[in-house]
Amino acid sequence: MEISVPYRNLTVLAFLLVVLPTVYRKGRSVVVVTATGAPVDPTDCDLLGCGGSYACYGNGWPNYLPHRPGERYNIPLSAFHVGTNLQQGQPECLLGNANNYLPWVTEEGRLTVRPGHHALDLSNLRLNDRGLTSLVQGVSALVPLEEVQHLSMANNVLTLVPSPTLKKFQNLRLLSLSGNFFTEFSDEWIAHNKLPVLTELRVLDMRNCSLRTLPEDFFRNVNLQYLFLSYNYITTLPAEVFYSMRSLLHLDLSNMDTRRTGEERIENPFMKLIAGVDLHQDMFFPLINLVFLDLSNTRLEYQAFIALRSIQRRVKYVSYCNIGLPAIVDYLFLAKSIEMLDISYNVGVAQSLHSASFTLLANSLEVLYFKDSMVQQLSWLAPLQKLRVLNLRGNILRMLHRESFANLSNLEQLDLSYNYISAWNQQILTSTDALQSVNLRNNSIVILTTDMLYDFSRLSAMGLGGNTIQCSCNYVKFLRNIVHNRTDVPGAYTISAEPLIVGKHGSSVNVASTKLSLQHVQLFDYDESEYLCMNFTSNQKLDPLELQDCMVSEDELINADLPEAQERDQEHAKNHTLVYILVSVAISFLIVCAVGLFYYWFHIKYFFKIIKNSAVLSFFNDDKLYLDKSGLLKEADFHYDVFVSYSNADRTWVLDQLLPNMEGVSQINLCLHERDFEVGYGILENIISCMDRSRCLMLIVSESFLLSHWCQFEMHLAQHRLLETRRDELILVLLEDLPKRKCPKTLSYLLKTKTYIKWPTKSVDEQVLFWRRLHKALLAAKG
Repeated sequence: MEISVPYRNLTVLAFLLVVLPTVYRKGRSVVVVTATGAPVDPTDCDLLGCGGSYACYGNGWPNYLPHRPGERYNIPLSAFHVGTNLQQGQPECLLGNANNYLPWVTEEGRLTVRPGHHALDLSNLRLNDRGLTSLVQGVSALVPLEEVQHLSMANNVLTLVPSPTLKKFQNLRLLSLSGNFFTEFSDEWIAHNKLPVLTELRVLDMRNCSLRTLPEDFFRNVNLQYLFLSYNYITTLPAEVFYSMRSLLHLDLSNMDTRRTGEERIENPFMKLIAGVDLHQDMFFPLINLVFLDLSNTRLEYQAFIALRSIQRRVKYVSYCNIGLPAIVDYLFLAKSIEMLDISYNVGVAQSLHSASFTLLANSLEVLYFKDSMVQQLSWLAPLQKLRVLNLRGNILRMLHRESFANLSNLEQLDLSYNYISAWNQQILTSTDALQSVNLRNNSIVILTTDMLYDFSRLSAMGLGGNTIQCSCNYVKFLRNIVHNRTDVPGAYTISAEPLIVGKHGSSVNVASTKLSLQHVQLFDYDESEYLCMNFTSNQKLDPLELQDCMVSEDELINADLPEAQERDQEHAKNHTLVYILVSVAISFLIVCAVGLFYYWFHIKYFFKIIKNSAVLSFFNDDKLYLDKSGLLKEADFHYDVFVSYSNADRTWVLDQLLPNMEGVSQINLCLHERDFEVGYGILENIISCMDRSRCLMLIVSESFLLSHWCQFEMHLAQHRLLETRRDELILVLLEDLPKRKCPKTLSYLLKTKTYIKWPTKSVDEQVLFWRRLHKALLAAKG
C-alpha cells in the first residue's frame, strides 16, 4: 500500500518520534533513532561496521570486512567450510554475499546501528516518490537532517533516484536504496539521473533495484569507497560511469540476471553462449585504488572479458565465479597483485590450462578456488609457490602426482573432495611442510597404502568419509589409531616404508620400519556410517572398529610359505622368458602405432572434428530452418558474391577498408550480417541462408575472431557447407599474426590446406597489392 499523507499528519508523526527517547520499529512505522546524550564523534562512524558509540548490532551474517581501514579482509580461508546462510541453489563462491560486507543494514534493509541522531531508517514503508519527499520534508522540521550519517530508504516503491531529497543529508556516509524499482533514467526527470553532491558519502547500497544500466555521470558528485550493485538486470554500462570513482575500494557487480526478454522464442542453443553483461574494454581503468571486485554469478559477453585486463594493480580479492569464463588467458592477471581468486563453476576453463597459466600470479596468489570446473590435471600448479589454500572440489581428478605439489611449500589447506581420486603409491606431499588439512571425501579410494599413511601423518585434520575402502589391516589400524589410539605404542604403530626384499637363502629383510604417529590427526568429518569398510568377498559394509586385530604377526606374514631358492629361481627363469617375449611384441606394436599417430595425428583429430560438427549441424537440417534452399544446388543463382564472417571488434576495418574496395571499386556484392540479415528470423537461420546464397565465403581472422562464439560457429558451418555443396570457394584474410597455441584445430587445418592472404599494416604499396590480389581471386570466383 503506497503512503501519501498530508503534511500536517507527517508533522505530528515526526513530533511524536522526536519526543520518544528511543523508538523501535513496529510493523510499518517510521523510525528515527534519537540521540543518546553523548557527543557525536564523526570519526567513530567508520565504514567497517561502525565503532564506539556507533557500534552495530550486526545483520546476522559473518562480517568479512577489515577490522580497520587498510587491513586485510576477514574472508574465511577454510577449505572445508565457506560462508553461511547461502541461498538455495546459489553457487558457493569464495567472497560470500554482499551481506557479509554490510553489517549496518539487515537483509530487509533496516538499520542495525546503535540509536542516535546519526541514523534515519525509512525502509519497508511502501513509500512512492511523492510520499518519500513529503515525509522527509515533515521530519526535517524537527530532526536535523545534516547530522544523519546512516540512511536507509530500502524496500519501498521508488521509481526515481531521490536525488533532490538526498541533498538535505549533507553529511551522509552510508546509504541504502536497495529493493526499489529504478528501471529507467529519462531526460524528463533529469534531476534524478545522478546522485547529488554528497562529499561524505562512502558506502552506497543499490542492490536489487531493477537497474538495467546507469547514466554515465551518475556517480560524478560522490566519492564512494564501497559500491554494491548486485541482483540487478544490468546488461551494459557506459564506459565513463566509473571515471570519477578513483577512491573506490570495493565493487560488487555480482548476481546480475542477464536473461534477455523477447529472445526466448528463438530456438537457438547458441544464444546462451552470448547472453551476458557487456563491458567496455577500459571499464575498470579509472579504479586505481580498487582492492575488491566481485563478479560472481554474473555472465559476461564474450567481448566483455577483455575489460578484465583494465583492472588496476592494487586489486587483491577477485571473484570470477560462474561468469562463463571461456579460457585462462594472460590479460586476466595483468594486475599481478591478486591474493584471493575464485574461478569456480567455469566449465570451459579447464581445457585451456597449461603449466604457465598462472605465472603472473606466482608472487601474490594465496587462496585459489577452482571448484566444479572439470579440472583433470594439476600441472598448472607449479608457479603458485605462495599458495596457502587450494579448493578443487567437484572436478574430475583421478590421479595425484608428487610433481604437482613439489613447489607448494606454503600450502596449508587442500580440498580434493568429490573427485575420482584413487590410491597412490608414492608420497606426494613430501614438499608441503606447512600443510595442515586435506579433504578427500567422496573420492574413489579403495585401499590405504603405506605412502598414503605417511602423507596423512603430516596433517592435523583430514576427511576420508564417503570412500568405499576395503577392510584391511592398514585401514583398521589407521582408524583405531586416530579415533581411540588402540595400539601397543600410544599414538603410533609400526609400518613398512619400503617393499620387502627377499635374501638369497629365502630370508626376508624388512629394509625400513618406523614408528608412524597419527595421534595428532583429527577426522573433521568423522561419522560412523561414513567410515564403514567394504568386504568385497561378501559384498558387505562392516564397522572397522568392531573387527578383530590382525591375528598373524608381522614376522609370520613376512616368512610364511616362502618357496625353496632353487625352485623359485627356475620358476622365475621360465616366467621371465615369457614376459620378455610378450613385452617385446607389445613394445613393437606400440612403436608402430605411435609413429602412425605422430605423422597422422592432426588429420585423425580433424577427421573426428568434422564428423562431430556434421552431427551437430545435422540437428538443424530442417525445412523450417532455411529461408532459401536453392543455395544447396550447384547451378543455382547466387544473391551475393561474398559472405563475410567477422568479429564486431573488426567492424571498423570491414566498413572502412573492405566494403569500399569491394563494392565501390569492383562491383563485388558483399553480405554483411548487420546490413543483409533479414529482420524477424533467428540469427542461426540468417547465417545458414546467407551462406547458401553466397558464391564465396570469406573469413576475416583476428584474435577477436577466435574469441567470438558466433565466428567460431560460422567457420565450422562454412567448412561444412563447402563439403556438402562440393564447392571450394573459401578465402581467409588474416588481420594480424595469431599465436599457434590460440588457433583452434579447424583454423589450423584451413591455414594448412587453403591459400590465405594477410593484411599489411605498414606499407601502402603492400596494401595496394593486397587489394589487387583479393580482387583477382573474387572476380575469378565470380566469373
